[in-house]
Amino acid sequence: MRRVFTSIGLASVLFVSVHAVSIAADDGASNEVVYKSPGESYKEDGKYFLKESDNPIYNKNDKDEWDWLTFNGNRRYHAECHVCHGPLGLGSSFAPALATSLKTLSYEKFRDVVVNGRSVKQPDGSVNSMPSFGNNKNVMCFLDDFYLYLKARADGVLGPIPHRVMKKEAKSKDIREEEAECFGDS
Repeated sequence: MRRVFTSIGLASVLFVSVHAVSIAADDGASNEVVYKSPGESYKEDGKYFLKESDNPIYNKNDKDEWDWLTFNGNRRYHAECHVCHGPLGLGSSFAPALATSLKTLSYEKFRDVVVNGRSVKQPDGSVNSMPSFGNNKNVMCFLDDFYLYLKARADGVLGPIPHRVMKKEAKSKDIREEEAECFGDS
């Protein structure tokens, strides 16, 4: 009997979800996010960088494919971060909206917070804490990937695209070697 109710409950959730998506698609608003470059960039070893700062930057090519690191950041964000920061980086009751924070947070500060963690006292006296991920290879080996995914979300150029349907460039040999070295597999 329990399985029947579970199945009915799941079917109801799926119906409501599909119905909500169809309503959203029929409201006349486009779900397509328009890509815009935040500045002039260059490509090196399968990665993209801003010319003005040499910071990594997301890229979408003329085949509608995102760079490998942004694609991978989408996957890895959902494995490591969205439990606290929400599935789209929009925050939760105890963690800030990273898709908003990265509108002003520098690349260097983002890296510092993820590596070292931080605690911020709130106006109500409570303290929000971000743990250090400096010893977590599943985060540290992909720090730029996380940054690029969240930066693309913050800049409004990457909408809520599930990584399984997100078009991507091929993973370069250089990126493969860098990952293997980070994990100690080389």
